[in-house]
Amino acid sequence: MLKFFKQKRPKFPPFDTLANSEIKDKYFVRTMEWGWLNETMIHVIDSNAPRMITMDPWPQQIYLDADGSKTIHDYVIWMAKQYPKNRIPNELDETILSTISKLIEDGGMLELKDSICLLPKNIKEPSLLGK
Repeated sequence: MLKFFKQKRPKFPPFDTLANSEIKDKYFVRTMEWGWLNETMIHVIDSNAPRMITMDPWPQQIYLDADGSKTIHDYVIWMAKQYPKNRIPNELDETILSTISKLIEDGGMLELKDSICLLPKNIKEPSLLGK
């Protein structure tokens, strides 16, 4: 009878890339102001260059989730839990790590931190610039 109350843990892929990553325990944070371009797309305001950046949905989601409150490892597990059972992509960890790396390399849109980091208000909340 007690087995009835036990919740089954989701079965995750091995996530070997994540397990071997040097940055898995780092917190990831966005570094640039952003705002809504329309109901589904944001733009990021690069104060170091005269440009506004738009992204595909996947990098945009990671950018918006980069609030400094979770490690990359925790984020991959959280994202995996968003998928239906047995539908978690085997390469989810690789995709997330690769996207985070690209956002770091593309003008420093993200940074890695060793501990939880609170975002300043101008980066935490959407800007009204460009609206």
